[in-house]
Amino acid sequence: MFETDLSRIKELAQRKERENWKFRSHLKGCDLSPKELDALVRRLNAQVSSKIDCSACRNCCRELGPALEAEDTARLAEAEHMTPDEFVRKYQFRSGTEGKLVTEQRPCPFLSGNACRHHDIRPRGCVEFPYLDKPEFTTRLITVVSNVSLCPIVYNVYELLKDEVTTLELLRQAERENDID
Repeated sequence: MFETDLSRIKELAQRKERENWKFRSHLKGCDLSPKELDALVRRLNAQVSSKIDCSACRNCCRELGPALEAEDTARLAEAEHMTPDEFVRKYQFRSGTEGKLVTEQRPCPFLSGNACRHHDIRPRGCVEFPYLDKPEFTTRLITVVSNVSLCPIVYNVYELLKDEVTTLELLRQAERENDID
């Protein structure tokens, strides 16, 4: 069974913070190739996310600001019946990385109850969160470890990943030792 209680996840993440950062460092040099690790994370993400309903949580919408690309800004501004400049001023966006805009408002200004007012046209960053399906998992480990405390999917995938990587490395070590004999 997966952990979904946000207060429990936050508590566990704080308790395991050192362990999580240590595992992050380990992943940078582990026996798995980047492609193998990406495939493992995608499999675990599919397993966990199929059992966790994001619409019942929306903690990412409460704790993180959406990063908007120019297309996202134009689409959302049109839905809000304003120009992109008016939209940016109204929702207090600042420049983020890679030319994206990031809202400074928390929770997300488009969150209404536990639903996104613009779910069908939500920004790409929102659609892709928590970014576990993207390639080159090891290039995003700081973000992953930071998100362990706020996303049930990330928390559970990271915990499963610790076990699976350890098991795979032990198996590979045993195979190498058997090859030597």
